[in-house]
Amino acid sequence: MKRHGFIVQALILSVLALSLQGDPVSRTFISHEKGVVALDWSPDGEYLATASLDGAVSLWNAEGLLVRKMQIHTKPALGIAFSPDGEVLATASADATVTVFTPSGRIMHRMKSHRTNVLTVAWSPDGRFLASGSEDMTVRIHTKNGSLVSTLTGQMQPVTAVEFSRDGKRLAIAERGVHLLIRETRLWGMEKLVKAHNDVVWDTAVSRDSQFFATCSKDRSLKIWRADGSPHLALVNLPAEVWTIAFSPDGTKIACGLKSGTVLVYALPSGTILHTFSGHKDGVLGVAWSPNGRYLASASRDATVKIWEGL
Repeated sequence: MKRHGFIVQALILSVLALSLQGDPVSRTFISHEKGVVALDWSPDGEYLATASLDGAVSLWNAEGLLVRKMQIHTKPALGIAFSPDGEVLATASADATVTVFTPSGRIMHRMKSHRTNVLTVAWSPDGRFLASGSEDMTVRIHTKNGSLVSTLTGQMQPVTAVEFSRDGKRLAIAERGVHLLIRETRLWGMEKLVKAHNDVVWDTAVSRDSQFFATCSKDRSLKIWRADGSPHLALVNLPAEVWTIAFSPDGTKIACGLKSGTVLVYALPSGTILHTFSGHKDGVLGVAWSPNGRYLASASRDATVKIWEGL
């Protein structure tokens, strides 16, 4: 693997993206050979990590230069998350493993507790636990050192997304059915089962104040739920399937990526649209806000990553 060659030859493009308000600038990053499925910012906002169907993880700095490309998996990497202290990352893969490794690429642990494709990973806010969701319809809870703590069953369909609330008290689980499941994290018991959509729930997100959960679906809707599971806001009849969502750090916006390749940004709590970005040529599989809220990154099946600035 020619890591240094990637650093020298990293292709960084700058283009302007149209929006409904102003003209935010986007930068396009290309290092993967296949679609980019997931991405996450480091806690200090200095790095953006991306995971791809080519099995590799790329690490970019905030200026958009490729720092390192690491071949972590031989099969597609389907999820990625920085630990809260930024010391390690975790990936989910179609090789049925969850891998924990350092930003330099040193593999610390490779967990093999799932039976098939692992689609998603998330760290608890204190960094004690790592949750992973799989097509085997289970969520596995590991410690940072790789020890299995619990296996959560009861999901009726493959797990598409997991995310902890920022207060650490709940774990949101989206499934390839119509439900949002909310687990309490003291004993990992079921707290809420919400019939969220009329079709596949592709992603879930939790607001920083832990008061709201968001879901998005193949039914072309984005919905926000209160912590007790009651409905708060519904955005329906979007232009295409909604594949991914993320709350802004201050909770005043929510971004979503569509199957059409469009990224939409809505104001909260009104639900009015702020921006429409149409720079990708294929579906958007991941969106992530930088910790300071200045940037929004989007990952696409077209094998590119874009960072939108000036929102």
